Amino acid sequence: MFLFWNLYRAPVLLALVAGEAASVMEDISDEIIISRCMLVLRGIFGTANVPDPKETVVTRWRADPWARGSYSFVAVGASGSDYDLLAAPVSCSRSTEPNTSSNPTDGSERLYFAGEHTIRNYPATVHGAFLSGLREGGKISDKFLGCPYAAPTSK
Repeated sequence: MFLFWNLYRAPVLLALVAGEAASVMEDISDEIIISRCMLVLRGIFGTANVPDPKETVVTRWRADPWARGSYSFVAVGASGSDYDLLAAPVSCSRSTEPNTSSNPTDGSERLYFAGEHTIRNYPATVHGAFLSGLREGGKISDKFLGCPYAAPTSK
């Protein structure tokens, strides 16, 4: 029923629910969801090893006005490369006008996209969304801060 994910270096345990179980969870109280989650954890690790949580947050993805429970899928006639197209950054237009910080015209990438709809190996998943965020954050860091692992250029 629950997929548990330990958030690295933070005292946070994330519990994900999918399928029919997610449908059921939409209509029950936070308290019932938390108690069921704790029952599963205590069944795995033992009652003495699982303390009550200090804080809990329950979300309802289907009721979220920005998601409404949606996720991407590969339609008939589409392919995995469509995910790559959705992940492609948008570049500034090349122009003969002067290149300024408020009007970049150098053709450089300026807008990056992350989300489960942009990662061909893990589409329609939370971990896909997470990994795509790391991917794009890395691209942005490399572009604006430089890549610490870049090969030295030959002179």
